[in-house]
Amino acid sequence: MEFTLNLVPNRQAISFVDQTMASYMSLYNLPSKRELCFVVHELVINAVEAMGNAKENTSEKIQIHVSQDDEEIKVIVIDHGKGIPETDWEEALKFDLGEISFSDRGRGLFFVKNMVDKIWFENLAETKFLVGVSKKIDVSSEEL
Repeated sequence: MEFTLNLVPNRQAISFVDQTMASYMSLYNLPSKRELCFVVHELVINAVEAMGNAKENTSEKIQIHVSQDDEEIKVIVIDHGKGIPETDWEEALKFDLGEISFSDRGRGLFFVKNMVDKIWFENLAETKFLVGVSKKIDVSSEEL
């Protein structure tokens, strides 16, 4: 199974992706439904924020590509924001509980990293950034 969504970067896109992923995960009875829905949710929030909640008439879209086979599911999110400099990729995946600011931001990639088997970044252009994740699945197992 494979699909791609191209969405205007706004709050409605976040809700649409949440509903789409929940339906997809249920339809294919994939394990780790909650975790994978959370992962995609966080990645799309980051993309929307990176693009500054663009107006409806923007030509730049967030692209979400989901592919699944018998062994794993991959999700790639591409936005047209500045992205994370390559020198900061490792730091972006860390979260220090000793430095809690009680902000609702800054923890997403840390949680994502701990819910997937692999996470990667690519700066595709000066204002085009990719975050990819993959998680091994066993479609024959049932989620508890």
